[in-house]
Amino acid sequence: MEFLEKLENGSTNIKRMGIVKALFVMFLSILLEVFGQVPVEITNLFSGNYEKIVPYVIFVFGVLVKYYVVIILIKWLSNESEDSNLSNYLNLTSFAYATFMIIGFRMIFDNSLNLWISTISMPQFINEVFNGDTVSPIISIFSTIVIAPIYEEIIFRGILLRGMARKISPNIALLVSALLFAVVHMNIAQGINAFFLGIVLGLIYLRSGSIYLSIFAHFINNLMALLVTSSFSSIAVKYPLEIHGIFLAIGMIFLAITCFGHNKNRSKNRLNIYKEFLKM
Repeated sequence: MEFLEKLENGSTNIKRMGIVKALFVMFLSILLEVFGQVPVEITNLFSGNYEKIVPYVIFVFGVLVKYYVVIILIKWLSNESEDSNLSNYLNLTSFAYATFMIIGFRMIFDNSLNLWISTISMPQFINEVFNGDTVSPIISIFSTIVIAPIYEEIIFRGILLRGMARKISPNIALLVSALLFAVVHMNIAQGINAFFLGIVLGLIYLRSGSIYLSIFAHFINNLMALLVTSSFSSIAVKYPLEIHGIFLAIGMIFLAITCFGHNKNRSKNRLNIYKEFLKM
């Protein structure tokens, strides 16, 4: 994907944007996605004997819609320069730090706030979406750990956070982008998780300047959410408070060590917004 490479190397320059414009961009992306699904929903009414392939058709069409939403937004919100103004140096250490940062976050969140959030009932329309995903586990898993990280990172970190951080304080841009990321999930339970995850992913993006690294971190988070999050409750059957407390402490240690190590190892070549952020 050429547009992703251009976002990474800085040859696609996202224009400055304020909070109001960022809010408009988020709603526009949602509207474009909704309108893009209308033809699929119409054909779904006449699917007849093709019920088994309908989920796959919807999935493929949904991916295409997301692709063109990204293309439209980048064309509108960016200008291209011949020279790359961002030089990233990613190595195995960079990906290791991002991985451990996400592991630390998940251990902290899943053994603290998530214990309360899990008691909140989901809205009916969210449950219907989840029930629809169970029709094809392959689609559900691929959407969660591949499509969602790529699409959401481009929108919320590569476009919104990057654009806002060029006009307002990067700290405020980080919080606003995380809040918008939470709002787009349209329910309290997922929204709280998305807000704190958005802060972590935003930190990774601002510190590294790499959309590839934030996509990778998002992938690790979603993979852990599928494989690990539900297991914490089953592990803490006999001694729930003690077990959750241990995992919480381990997660905090993981996160503290990773942040400290990442500060020591981070690249010196960044856009000015990243340098400004690190000074604040």
